[in-house]
Amino acid sequence: MSGAIQVAPVIPPNMDTSDLLRGGDTLIIRLTGVPAPDQGIFEVKIDEGGKISMPHIGSLPAANSTTVQLKKLIEETYVKEEIFTNPNVTVDLKEQRFVDVTGEVRMPQRVPYTKDLTAMGAVAACGGFTDFANRRRVRLTQAGVTREFNAKDIQADQGRDIKLKPNDKIQVDRSIF
Repeated sequence: MSGAIQVAPVIPPNMDTSDLLRGGDTLIIRLTGVPAPDQGIFEVKIDEGGKISMPHIGSLPAANSTTVQLKKLIEETYVKEEIFTNPNVTVDLKEQRFVDVTGEVRMPQRVPYTKDLTAMGAVAACGGFTDFANRRRVRLTQAGVTREFNAKDIQADQGRDIKLKPNDKIQVDRSIF
């Protein structure tokens, strides 16, 4: 590598940050359009510093970018460093992201994360509340911060439902009544 400065991606203010890659994510990167010995499928993990390592170009920033942004960065770096003239790269997350729902729901489980997943949608994916659920005080942990919400209020006004992010946790306690 010729010492080119790598710039971390800029996050637009209106971007859904749940799409961004994070440290610890494992990626499947396919490299084609290059000579046979160099093409292949690489499983790489984003390190604590937010970087990945690719053959011939070394370390690249990956955290806080989307898979599309990372694909473009890898392709541009191979071309700019004059290693390959027409590389084709695809970047995919190896593992799916989840939301954990526990407690007084019919089928406590890890619910696969989707961009449109809400708190009540996650509960519904678990079969709904049990008869013993405390719907007035449901705990939601997002990014290490726990808060309570009233599911009865949300059921009365769907506009108050809470958008979830990967790795969120919902805990439904048992009602004392």
